[in-house]
Amino acid sequence: MQISFYKACFMMMTVMLMGCTTLSTTMYQSDGWQPVSISNSYEKAIHSNFTHKDHLIQVAKIGNQPKNGYAVVYVLDGNAFFSPSVSIAQMLQGRPSETNPKSLLVVGIGYNTGRRLDVFNRTHDYTPPAASYPAPNGEQVKFGGANMLYQFITQELTPILDDEFGINSRHRTLIGHSYGGLFGLYSLLNHGDGFDHYLIASPSIWWNDKSIYEYKAGFMPASNVGNVIITLGEQELNAKRHNPNAPTTDLQGSDAYQTMLFLKDNLPNAKVDFHFNLGQSHGLNAYPSMIQGIKMAYDACRLDTTC
Repeated sequence: MQISFYKACFMMMTVMLMGCTTLSTTMYQSDGWQPVSISNSYEKAIHSNFTHKDHLIQVAKIGNQPKNGYAVVYVLDGNAFFSPSVSIAQMLQGRPSETNPKSLLVVGIGYNTGRRLDVFNRTHDYTPPAASYPAPNGEQVKFGGANMLYQFITQELTPILDDEFGINSRHRTLIGHSYGGLFGLYSLLNHGDGFDHYLIASPSIWWNDKSIYEYKAGFMPASNVGNVIITLGEQELNAKRHNPNAPTTDLQGSDAYQTMLFLKDNLPNAKVDFHFNLGQSHGLNAYPSMIQGIKMAYDACRLDTTC
């Protein structure tokens, strides 16, 4: 039953994304067509004194405001994933017999550059600090800004959102994919108390010779962490993008699965799960993972009488 539910959700997302073609607004307005906006959603650019960048922040209110504030879901790569995340949250909200959802605040964290995926900014902001940064494939980009982005989210963005919308400080979910998943893992290993629930999709653990593993030694579990989900697409096991001669890795030997085992052993008070999404490539795994992450946020809120 659960598999068919996820399949239905993913099919809906695929149809929606296929329809998101950029067309001339002026041409269609002259024929009676009007621009589409997402209901109960807002956006503005916020400058960070930590990252020294202008971040496009998009916010959607799903459901009525609870007395203790909204459970909040932070979605990285907001320019690309805010709209799909809102659609998922709205769909789950509309099926109370299946999900019994509470209210949710979906927050897309992106860049005020107009790019769907801002490769240069996300590469810098989502990768952890390290002693050196050998650029993969000779890429001319900056690395190592994850701590500054974390400070932006927790020290600058969250207080703004709390003042304007009201946030439940016990229900903060982070969703990140690829480099965004690496950022989620970095945050969990170094600043676990910054978020309460983590959806870490297809994390780029390979980056910088797996230097993220260096943070395992000093890992101090945060008592507030309630849920962690790590996901991997089936086709990622055979992906050889970074090393054509690499052997095929089985699931249990994959970096993502081994990381899940480490977290399960070291977060005894948290629910740590692994979702292996059949048929999905690295890129497409983002979408079923968003369904799983937002459902995780709803489920955690539903089980807490203060949410």
